[in-house]
Order: sequence, then C-alpha cells, then structure tokens
Amino acid sequence: MLVVFPMGMTEITVEIANPQDRDHWRSLKVIADTGAIFSVLPRAILEGLGIAPYAEETFYPTDGREIHRQLGDIFLRIDGKDRTVPTIFGEPTDTALLGVTALEILGFTVDPRSQRLEPTKMLLL
Repeated sequence: MLVVFPMGMTEITVEIANPQDRDHWRSLKVIADTGAIFSVLPRAILEGLGIAPYAEETFYPTDGREIHRQLGDIFLRIDGKDRTVPTIFGEPTDTALLGVTALEILGFTVDPRSQRLEPTKMLLL
C-alpha cells in the first residue's frame, strides 16, 4: 500500500491512453505529488486500456516496508499536452498519484498556493 499524506495535496484530472492505441482515453482524478518520483495508477484501468507492464521493481514507501510493483508506459494528457510517461501499476490499496517524473516530462509544476498545475520552463541541463 502506498500512502499519501493530506498536507498540500493537489487533486487534478488527467486523461490516459495506451501509447499503442490513442483512440481510447480514460479520465481520472489523481493527487499531484511532488514527493513521488513515479506516477501510480490503478492496475484495473491500465489493463482495461490494454497497457502491459514491462518490468517489476522494488519500492520502499515512507513506512520502510518493501513492496513490489510493475511498471508500464502510458500516454498522459494534461491541459492539452500529452506525452508517454512511465507509471506504476497500482494495487487496490494504492493511492492514484501523478509523480514528479510525469510533471517534468509534461512541463508542469505544482503551485501550492493555488493547488493547481502551472506551466514551467523545461530546462535542458
């Protein structure tokens, strides 16, 4: 189980599709979490779109446990911008999250005051 703490939570609506089939989209609400590296989306939704995992990794939530989750690529759309991003196949007890990797790939940052996503300069470092 991945746990999200309520302090500074920003909930947004995203659209996702299978990178191999962009004709079928699914809309869902997620928590934009700048403390999370990866996005976590419900396995049932990902599998329903025909998205297959390509790897399994070990993760360590803040409570110190060791958990195993599968990874796959999704096509993610936020405010008209879309890109392919890696995501974790979440289990039923996991919170749906939009992690910082996806935010950076799409060129967004979280404004904690307005609790909205804002476009950001995409740096080439």
